[in-house]
Amino acid sequence: MEVRRTAINILTILISGIYMASPFLCLRTSRKWGALAAILVLWLPIEFSLFRMIGVTQTNAIVIGMAAGILAFRSRPDLLNVTAAFDLRRVSFRDAAVHFAWFSAIGLPLGFAIGFIHPAARRPSVEGIALLLAGILFFNALPEEILFRGIIQDSLESVTKSRFASLIATALIFGMAHLNNGPPLPNYRYFVMATLAGIAYGLAWGRNKNVLTSTITHTLVNAVWRLFLR
Repeated sequence: MEVRRTAINILTILISGIYMASPFLCLRTSRKWGALAAILVLWLPIEFSLFRMIGVTQTNAIVIGMAAGILAFRSRPDLLNVTAAFDLRRVSFRDAAVHFAWFSAIGLPLGFAIGFIHPAARRPSVEGIALLLAGILFFNALPEEILFRGIIQDSLESVTKSRFASLIATALIFGMAHLNNGPPLPNYRYFVMATLAGIAYGLAWGRNKNVLTSTITHTLVNAVWRLFLR
């Protein structure tokens, strides 16, 4: 039993190491397709919960993915300016609030109209709210903003030279990433809402290209959904 547990631990460390090295190798192998390959090897194992097969929780997998992405793209400042993306001096609470309000004004009526959201009957405690916000911020909003805005939208903007095209394309990709959040599958209502949210997050990110700004907007949207809706 002990030998089997040791073997599993070694396998987990080995696979995690390969996963963390893969995006870096993709970026160094090809300047043209390296960014796309790095994004896919970072995102797909987490999206399809493949780490669970080796006993790694989804939360730990997200942390590993964030670390791998930041370390890999730090070697390519032409694709991701890590310093600017996480610069606390460039965080705009005004942009975060404005685009949260923008999404709320459109998203709430739309969500009720298509039957995606409904009022929630229960209210969590103050302690529950604090834990919920921390969980959303660190394990949901921040990882997704690093990937979709910090890496994908920034890379597309560099390639297309169009802020609008990269904004819409990234929002659509973000929407498609939520199609498998069912039931039902595919979840087209989730796709519509996530795409609209992706536009709001992309706009919040866009002026300063600061991931923390869009993370605040993302956290606010998800918090309202989890606290007051279902």
